[in-house]
Amino acid sequence: MRYFKYALILTYAALLSFKLFAQQEMMDHSHIPIAVPSDTTIPALSLKLLKDSMSGYNLILDTQRYDLSVPPEGAMNMQQMMSVTTNNDTGFLQGHAHLYINGVKIQRIYGHALHLPANLFKSGINTVSVTLNNHGHMYWTAQGKKIVATLYVNDQSKEFITYRFESFPSKVESTH
Repeated sequence: MRYFKYALILTYAALLSFKLFAQQEMMDHSHIPIAVPSDTTIPALSLKLLKDSMSGYNLILDTQRYDLSVPPEGAMNMQQMMSVTTNNDTGFLQGHAHLYINGVKIQRIYGHALHLPANLFKSGINTVSVTLNNHGHMYWTAQGKKIVATLYVNDQSKEFITYRFESFPSKVESTH
């Protein structure tokens, strides 16, 4: 009887943890694409990374035809999270951005500039990537491509930014 109680408790705990895990997985839409509607202008994204005078780095997002904004207040239902939101005044897509350093998601971005602490970077070559996302965290795509900008930086090199990739650049800058 005693073992039966333990088995029952363990089974219940396992089922509860699977349910919680499944709910968490259902809410993570950051790996699901959402296409820019054909009647909407394609957003553009470029990045600039500058060494901060005190510590770390400052990342500047240059967006065009995109409204970086916080999600609407209150709970969003699944249909709202999976949908396209546009700015009523400009007609531009609305959403936020996701920051990745060396392939690891660091945070959401709701504005055009942010400070990145030095401890997010390793010595040598690092990647800094930003994707544009809807308020349900789905990443925007256009013409079959993810809207993303990536900088390859090397703090050990004379040229700090060694390579730049932007699927829909807002600015064309030389890397050398």
